Amino acid sequence: MSYDVYQPGDAAESGDTSLADDGLGSHGPWRVAIEYSNQGQAKPPTVVQIGQTEHADRATAMLAAARAAREFNPPDPWSEQSREIFRDGRHGFLVILEGATSTFHMSVRIVAPVQA
Repeated sequence: MSYDVYQPGDAAESGDTSLADDGLGSHGPWRVAIEYSNQGQAKPPTVVQIGQTEHADRATAMLAAARAAREFNPPDPWSEQSREIFRDGRHGFLVILEGATSTFHMSVRIVAPVQA
């Protein structure tokens, strides 16, 4: 059995511009989303929290996301020893959290609602 590899098409080609980025990052309002593991084996295994604060521009939203990457404390790891923050594309950060006995990660990024 083989699988086809997903190749994203150009939204403008298909006529669907609702998900297309204009290259300027002006689609908003922006909100900060944080995704992290849910205490080891707990269900659901992943939690996504989307902030209620809306930011009119991308730059302000990225500042809020950077602050969340530095300050947000997910339930794991227990007894955080260190935190490394990496830029993960145009819209967010990957955060590696080293605990006393294990390592976890979380994703902090900015998102904008899309009309379905």
